[in-house]
Amino acid sequence: MSIYNHEDKLQYEIQEPSNSLSENKNEIDNLINNESFFSDFEEEDEPFEFDNLMAQHIDYFENYSIKLLHHIANYYNISKRKLNKEELIATIIQYENNPENALIVYNRKRLWHFLNELKNDSYFGKFVIFN
Repeated sequence: MSIYNHEDKLQYEIQEPSNSLSENKNEIDNLINNESFFSDFEEEDEPFEFDNLMAQHIDYFENYSIKLLHHIANYYNISKRKLNKEELIATIIQYENNPENALIVYNRKRLWHFLNELKNDSYFGKFVIFN
């Protein structure tokens, strides 16, 4: 980068080495066109999915009461009859991870977030009763 000051006018020029830019572009092109690069991620998909399911299970088990889990099941129209907490969590997780239910799950989580925001607000918290 060069800076020139000529009669109170500031001019500057930025130059990048041309060879490093083309080398980076070639590296990126090689990665994108390498089929094995993407297949490596596909092989790791299954352990990631298992970890995600375990994280969901732990979250529901540790942070949600059976009463809150019943609210979630009711929202999804899941029968909760004769289900203990573990079974209810497993059923909810199965429902939420079905791609066909993605929009319903998104809406439930979005509305749940708004409900918590209202409950925690100093003004609206007085009007929201949800256990």
